[in-house]
Amino acid sequence: MSKKIFVVEDDQKNLDLFLAILNTMPNLEIMTEMDGQRAFEQIKKEPPDIIILDIQLPRMSGIDIYRELKKIEKFKTIPIIAVTALAMKGDKERILEAGFDAYISKPIIIKEFRNILNNFLSKKLK
Repeated sequence: MSKKIFVVEDDQKNLDLFLAILNTMPNLEIMTEMDGQRAFEQIKKEPPDIIILDIQLPRMSGIDIYRELKKIEKFKTIPIIAVTALAMKGDKERILEAGFDAYISKPIIIKEFRNILNNFLSKKLK
């Protein structure tokens, strides 16, 4: 059974990299959006199993998307992974304290990205 992963990323090169990695992993249905507001609307209509969410997005930030989704009951258990170039001291802690399930800094380390994703996928398969 395939798992739905929704990737929200406004940088085409980063989005292409995520897709290249995800397309090597079996049984994934991948949806993407580059605009924060449109992503939020699409995710609400069709909840994925995992959300990979950039923090700095046009029209609606990743933190705002996260906060709005977590107000909706069906999204409380969906893992949301923050992926961001915000890598200053304290950013990781601030993002995890906001409630994100994981934090990956850009530029991403492919092995770390795959390991984090596989960890959430294995939990979702049980």
